[in-house]
Amino acid sequence: MTRRNLILAKAAVVTVIAVASTFALSFSARLALGMPIDWLSWVECTVIPIVIAMPIASYIFHQSELYREASEALAKSHAALRKTHEKLSYLTSHDPATGLFNREAFIGHLARARYDEDRDTLLLIDADNFTKINDQHGHAKGDEALTRIAKALLYATRPSDVVGRTGGTEFGVILGGVDQQAAILRADTIRRQVESIPSVKSSRGSFRATVSIGGAEIRGSADPAECLRQASRCLYEAKLRGKNRTSFTYRPE
Repeated sequence: MTRRNLILAKAAVVTVIAVASTFALSFSARLALGMPIDWLSWVECTVIPIVIAMPIASYIFHQSELYREASEALAKSHAALRKTHEKLSYLTSHDPATGLFNREAFIGHLARARYDEDRDTLLLIDADNFTKINDQHGHAKGDEALTRIAKALLYATRPSDVVGRTGGTEFGVILGGVDQQAAILRADTIRRQVESIPSVKSSRGSFRATVSIGGAEIRGSADPAECLRQASRCLYEAKLRGKNRTSFTYRPE
């Protein structure tokens, strides 16, 4: 049934009800007052309700349909706008290659972590020997290895931890609510998880990905840049010790 026919059908029902109600009220009143029921009474009870009720009911139902359609269109537009906003928000806060938080979003999480009541720890994780890997096996295979490392980080961390890509071959993890001893164990778990990734094969052979990890406690008094400096120094220390290691200390300069 078309919208026009539906409106007319609803208006007709209302008109029939109006005619019946008018008959009942008018005839009851005339009988109670002892007035005769003549042809004029029949005209009043039929023509007048039809002339008045039919167009008014049609107009009201028409406006109601327009309002309903406008509401549905507005709801669809709102849903589409919300999806677009969510997509844009995701694109602006996530690394397109790995799906992890990008550097800006990760630094934002790091800044907020300073105010947590629980002790949090920052891990900086860097893929080992990637200049050599890219030169020997190509950047495409290097990117494949980085994607595998990102998946390993997600697998080895908790849903409550924050994982991001902070640079080309560098990743960051914010471990929430763990002291340094527990953080050291978690960092080594992450390192071993990456080490267990199957070899990446290329036309020039294969290679295994490993990472070095530096960790630093996130203190409320330190800004994100200071936390990153501390973790970077520890990461550099892990590289100096032979790579594929974790370090939460560094040699003073």
